[in-house]
Amino acid sequence: MQSLSSFMNTIRFNFLYIDKYSFGRTWTYPESAIPYNMLRYIIDGSAEFVVDGETVIVRKGQVSYIPEGCWLSCKALEDTFAFYSIRFTTSVFYEGANFLREYYNFPLVMDVGEGIEPYFSDIYKWVRTDKKSKSFHVRGALDTLIASLIDILNSDERKRVKKSTVQTDPRIQTVIDYIMLNPTEEYTSDKLSGMAEVAETTFRRLFKEATGKTATEFIRQVRLTTAARLLLVSNDPVNCIAHDVGFEDANHFTRVFRQAFGMTPGRYRKMSQE
Repeated sequence: MQSLSSFMNTIRFNFLYIDKYSFGRTWTYPESAIPYNMLRYIIDGSAEFVVDGETVIVRKGQVSYIPEGCWLSCKALEDTFAFYSIRFTTSVFYEGANFLREYYNFPLVMDVGEGIEPYFSDIYKWVRTDKKSKSFHVRGALDTLIASLIDILNSDERKRVKKSTVQTDPRIQTVIDYIMLNPTEEYTSDKLSGMAEVAETTFRRLFKEATGKTATEFIRQVRLTTAARLLLVSNDPVNCIAHDVGFEDANHFTRVFRQAFGMTPGRYRKMSQE
């Protein structure tokens, strides 16, 4: 079984999309399954969010955490309702639990004040630049945002998750990092174990211990996450995106995407426009 300490050293937050929205009192969001995590910072106004049947009121200066896999509906309560919305996934999972909710006590609504808004605006700004470094800025800003929310929520030391002294095997971490940066390459067991400089059987054991998944499952998840981001930030046809992330058969891509996100790629893209 993968230890929690090992998991915490392996987890990566994968940025998908950010946008800034402003609606009137008539705005509603019909109940839908959410195939990713969302953080929404409320810039102005208030609204009612219903998450898995639980109703919460969100207001200016608050952050709402909407976990992957939940059902969400929304409606504005004031003439103006504006917010940033960040969508992201995690690279690995720990025993099926939602990491931020179960281990860092993320509630549906957090009182954070205006000091958190710059993190959202920085990500929004960097996503819209043409600089080659933007992916690194976005990745770092998302990690810093989540870390800042953890600090706010866990200021009481008795609630703080203890920092682990157990590290993921550096040979496996090297492979994980390489896959994350090069998801579309062709990988074989021989190639992966060679990168780690261990025997194939040893590699399979260590990789499963570190990520909770086989290498094949992990690579597929990274490719699907890459595809999900491309669906949100580009207008490329689904079959082209499937090919770009390493799926030769677009129909097979659609099937595994639906298994992972609960909807087809086309529906996933459409949700971002609603």
